[in-house]
Amino acid sequence: MRLSTLLVCSACVMVALTSLNLGAATFTVSNTNDAGPNSLRQAITMANIGLGPDTVAFNIPGAGPHTIFPLSQLPQLVDPTGLLIDGLTEPSATPGSNPPSTANLMIVVDGLNAGQAHGLWIVTPNNTIRGLVVNNFEQDGIRIEGTYDGTFLNQVFCNFIGTDQTGTIAQGNGGNTFMLWAGVDIIVTQTTPGFAYHNMVNANLVSANYAEGVSISNCPPGDVYLNMVMANYIGTDRSGLVDLGNAHDGVYIGEGAHDNAVSGNLISGNDFEGVCIVGYAENRIVSYGNAVVDNIIGIDLSQAPLPNASDGVSIGVYGANQSPAWYAGGHAVANLVMGNVIGWNGRNGVLVWEHSSSPFNADMNQVSTNSIYENGLLGIDLGDNGTTANDPADPDAGPNQELNFPVILTADYTGGFTAVTGALDIDTDPAQAVIEIFRARIDPTGYGEGEIFLGTATPNPVGDWTAVVTGVVPGDYVTATATDSSRNTSEFSSNVQVLLVGVEEKFAGRTRIYGLAQNCPNPFSHSTSLGYVVPERTLLSLKVYDVCGKLVKVLAEGLHHPSSYT
Repeated sequence: MRLSTLLVCSACVMVALTSLNLGAATFTVSNTNDAGPNSLRQAITMANIGLGPDTVAFNIPGAGPHTIFPLSQLPQLVDPTGLLIDGLTEPSATPGSNPPSTANLMIVVDGLNAGQAHGLWIVTPNNTIRGLVVNNFEQDGIRIEGTYDGTFLNQVFCNFIGTDQTGTIAQGNGGNTFMLWAGVDIIVTQTTPGFAYHNMVNANLVSANYAEGVSISNCPPGDVYLNMVMANYIGTDRSGLVDLGNAHDGVYIGEGAHDNAVSGNLISGNDFEGVCIVGYAENRIVSYGNAVVDNIIGIDLSQAPLPNASDGVSIGVYGANQSPAWYAGGHAVANLVMGNVIGWNGRNGVLVWEHSSSPFNADMNQVSTNSIYENGLLGIDLGDNGTTANDPADPDAGPNQELNFPVILTADYTGGFTAVTGALDIDTDPAQAVIEIFRARIDPTGYGEGEIFLGTATPNPVGDWTAVVTGVVPGDYVTATATDSSRNTSEFSSNVQVLLVGVEEKFAGRTRIYGLAQNCPNPFSHSTSLGYVVPERTLLSLKVYDVCGKLVKVLAEGLHHPSSYT
């Protein structure tokens, strides 16, 4: 139990003692007053001094929505057993089948008259805030602040944070712009070192806030980690079609925050980056192990452009569309950008930038199986300097070690399959690298962008590789990236057009096309790789002869099923 200095009257003592005896209690808000009996302020106060986990429910008479105007900071949530503030208990409120787009929220907490205050301020574990509209506060909409004992297992679910009750009109939090606030702020501060972890921001509308939509940041010696931002609309209205962008990033991860996940969100229309991961160069504080997975970034739900003004995902630079950039800190290592749709953003699809303080402070950032297209500069840019040319043996350092991109040699189409061959020249074992092949939506530079992931290839020890893929036809273009054994990913390769090749056989009135790709390398001394396509179940013999006609090796013989082979 944690006693509170807000315990001021004998009636409060009696209620608190009752909740202590009964365990978890429910405190019902039945009016929109700032204070007094059955107000939101009193309900939080009583829950803080009781033995929880308690619930703040709502049953305000009359047709909603109902707006509560706090006149000062609402009490922090300080009960270590946790509190549920449940706006969905108000009659007619519902999350619907697919929040936030289907939510009907009836309780508005409006900070217009609250002065320098956060909307709701969490400093203990096990709290849930759901079903509220939180807007117009001068500071954070919802603040989850790490403490020495740990602030964890808190959930922010199905709220509108920074809009009106309809989810269509901007009423952002963070109006006191002398600091960078957020719609939802998971933070450890310099003045109160602590820990914030295992918190979840789920299925909210977070738009029109200053500066960030969701911010996850740390000030060592504290630690912020293993938090999740999942299934939110960040920067749009509730339909996912209209720009209500946050003034800076959609999601910001910085100052040593690590192992956090941004997954399954719509992140579009924001005025800086969609997602930014950045360390702190001055103290060499590294942000690492964060994952940006399966998000839509820069596009609306109808697949029309709704760009973030800067990069779709920026690793190492904050506010790169400003002149000069707000902050270029590098020190972001071993982060993952995977399975996202990243399109139409104002600058690059993905930017990786390294600070000059060391040659290894923005490495091992893996960019894999994304759909990246129609971004203003490059699909993937290592260094924020345009296409980085390959160099022999790849000795250079820089972001992601400026890993050489693969070179595509051929892309030959036969019978529904395309055999793509190429070479990789890097300074680590190429046989430990992975080539990812994409159908390109052509960038004006001729390098990428990789719109549709087609498949992978593994180079041999000298860097030659072959893959047989589907999903392209003659006239399309393909591009590729390489990721080495340390998870450094390259920029996109130059684009190569798919050409029609093959051997036709007419049999019983039908035409069958067998594909045999050019072997790579060619010529060769000890080993080579080639691909071939079998269009239907058949007996097949594939043999290699030398220039004198002598049989060198039988590669395949016997019954084959329809497939591609290497």
